[in-house]
Amino acid sequence: MILKLGFDQCNSGIGMLNFPTPYPNELIYSTIARAGIHHAITSPKQLLEEVFANRKVIATIDLPSHLICLLKHLPPHYTFEKIVYEHTLFPIHALFSPENTRLKCLQWMRSQSKGSIHLVLGIAASKVKQISTHRYCHHCLEAQYRQYGEFFWSRIWYIQGANCCSKHKVKLSEFLPLPHLNGRHQFIPTSFILDRKQPNNPAHELDLIVSRHVDGLLKLSPLTSPTFH
Repeated sequence: MILKLGFDQCNSGIGMLNFPTPYPNELIYSTIARAGIHHAITSPKQLLEEVFANRKVIATIDLPSHLICLLKHLPPHYTFEKIVYEHTLFPIHALFSPENTRLKCLQWMRSQSKGSIHLVLGIAASKVKQISTHRYCHHCLEAQYRQYGEFFWSRIWYIQGANCCSKHKVKLSEFLPLPHLNGRHQFIPTSFILDRKQPNNPAHELDLIVSRHVDGLLKLSPLTSPTFH
């Protein structure tokens, strides 16, 4: 019943005109940030109102919730499952979680989580900490601009242990947002890093191996989780 009410609230009215379509492997966080740029929305709360009809949504990079609200803004062929498996980091965690946990997390991502996803998946208490900065490959950004005319955050850059770009064989650069850009409701667009110096540090071979395997896991289609056995 709660999920149904959330769905009805999100789908009342029409979607944002010209809401950007996610690029391949783009985080949905990044797509929402680009929507703010496209519509010249400078207020984080106003962007939340336009996208989610809810000013309290947290700008979560890895495992966002309220995703059902995005369907009214996207083309008809987009489904909730497509957003989750192609534009969030959920595929990585789903592969190492029991099936009942995977299904619970999908429900939370569909409506609201209130931190439950990160607790149930063990992320909050894990010794392997979440990425706390924005990371990027400047060669990839250049290629994005040549192909699409704009930049976006790729989800491969936000997985702990995958510290390099396997395509260009360089270490990922880091962007730590300034305090006024680091609010819980702020979707930071990639264009904010364009005036930064671009290092070109070669990647270690072991980092390249990890990044290649992570990229392969992200491309897997939705699967039933394996059992502990």
